[in-house]
Amino acid sequence: MGQHKQNNLDHILFENVSFQSEGLDPVLVHVDLELPMDQTVIVKSSNPTHSVQILEILAGRKEPQSGKIKWTDEGAYSQEEITAPLHEIVASYFESNRPNPETTIKELFANTGAKEEVIAEAIEHFEILEFTKKKFRTLPYEIQKLALLLIPTLKTPQMLILEDPAVGLSESTFLNYLDWVQMWQRQGHLRHIYMTNNHPVAARHIDASAMYVEDGLIYLDEDQTFKKIVHF
Repeated sequence: MGQHKQNNLDHILFENVSFQSEGLDPVLVHVDLELPMDQTVIVKSSNPTHSVQILEILAGRKEPQSGKIKWTDEGAYSQEEITAPLHEIVASYFESNRPNPETTIKELFANTGAKEEVIAEAIEHFEILEFTKKKFRTLPYEIQKLALLLIPTLKTPQMLILEDPAVGLSESTFLNYLDWVQMWQRQGHLRHIYMTNNHPVAARHIDASAMYVEDGLIYLDEDQTFKKIVHF
């Protein structure tokens, strides 16, 4: 692919997409869907694993067995073709993402390739300077998770994908994280956010619509203007 890899991410379209992990119930069965964009979307399912798998597909970590995913207006691409540009415009946090326990936050942030001033701003915003040179394994869990949640924001991508960002954070830290995200949104970044949320009180702090994954189908909030999704 050429320079259009850098194009804005304005829409994502599923065309006849099916996905199933080996030996498990299907997550998607011949789904056609234009995803809601320029908003925060919480992915929900009676099977929490299915919600996470949808996020993994959007993050490029898993590939559907059939169908196409159309990114932007440039056309439908295979997973191999879209991988490079996807990682330039989409960033993610998953609970399974764990760094080398001997590394430091300073090293983790530097390895993102983000601008030094952005890294410095994050450290100051969250007041974590005292933790940045300590080995990751020695840090409190909340600081570990906060650091890992910050990493996908440092290069200010267009799309942010988060698995249960509030779990393990105090309410004040989570609100501070939301302020951080909103600061970048006001500058035109982090336009599209997809997440799961299993925190009992976090939802009240998030202005979000919902996307439901059930029985191989995807459907959206009744009060949204987006199309309901059905099998064809």
